[in-house]
Formats: sequence, C-alpha cells, structure tokens
Amino acid sequence: MATAPFAVFVAATLIILAVFVAVARSSRDNRAVDYTRVNRLRLQFFVALSVVLLLFLLLTIRRLPYPVEAHTPDRVVNAVGKQYAWSLTDSPGPGGVETPTLATWDRDFSPTVNVAAGTTVEFRVTTLDVNHGFSLYAPDGHLVTQTQAMPGYMNRLRVTFDQSGTYTVLCLEFCGMSHHRMRAVVEVR
Repeated sequence: MATAPFAVFVAATLIILAVFVAVARSSRDNRAVDYTRVNRLRLQFFVALSVVLLLFLLLTIRRLPYPVEAHTPDRVVNAVGKQYAWSLTDSPGPGGVETPTLATWDRDFSPTVNVAAGTTVEFRVTTLDVNHGFSLYAPDGHLVTQTQAMPGYMNRLRVTFDQSGTYTVLCLEFCGMSHHRMRAVVEVR
C-alpha cells in the first residue's frame, strides 16, 4: 500500500518532465502561434485535470478521519499548556479552556490523567501563552496523534485508547529553552 503514493509521485514527475522537455523543444523555433488551437489545448488540459482531481476526490473522500455517525466521546480531557507544562483535567482546567488564566494555574494544574482502556477521549487543547504542539505518544514510543495548541483557540482531538499503558504528551513546537521538559502523562488501564 505504501508503494502506491510513491508510484503516483514518480509517474507525475515523469509527466511533468516530459511536458517541460516538449515545451523547451517547441520554443526553439520562431513560428506563428495558432491561438485557436492553443486555447482548445488549454481547455482539454483543464478538463483532463478536473477529471483526475474529481477521481481522486471520489476515491479518497470515504477515508475521511471522522465517521459520518459522529458520537459523543466517552470522556473529555482539557489539555491546557503553558511554558513548560501541560495540565490535563476533566474540569475546564486552569482558568477554564475558554478563558484560561495564569492566576488559577497552580490550583487546577494536573500533569496526569487516568483513562479506561477502550474509551474515546476528546482532548480540548489550548494554551495560555505561545503556540505548543500537543503530541501523544504510545507506550512503545510511536506518535499516535498531534495537534496545535494556540492561545485563544481550542482544538478538539479525539483518540480511542485500545491499548493499556502509559501514553506521554510532549510539545512538538519549540517554545523556549525548557521545551524538552514540557510533558504530561495519560495512564490507560
């Protein structure tokens, strides 16, 4: 399956190269341009490109990441970031996800959240200060999913935890000198 995108890339590259060579060769000679023929060729190219793009749309639209029958998540976890920490809480988090504040950070801060295996969790991700990358790593160290944490905006990220273990949340957006220390934990049991 992984070879199909590579094959499409190689085929597209060869077609682009062939068109480039053909145009370069045709421009050597000074000759009159038949604009009727050129416009017809442009229209044919536009129609062909439209058909190809429509075909790709029809082949890939059924693989959208969210099912049509969207359901309410089993659990909502509010992920609020600030340099250099993540807070994962069931409550709106430090100051609330909609209007987070630094004043309530110490009271509401929690770097760990416990989740039951097999549940769908919606992470509501935001930040108090600068952009952060909210990335979730499986117990074996592989990246499961990620989204941006932005001040004044909330991203929603749904994850179904099928495997038990300790999932690590790291920042994927360089946010300062202690960026590497910005981590949290999702315990799945």
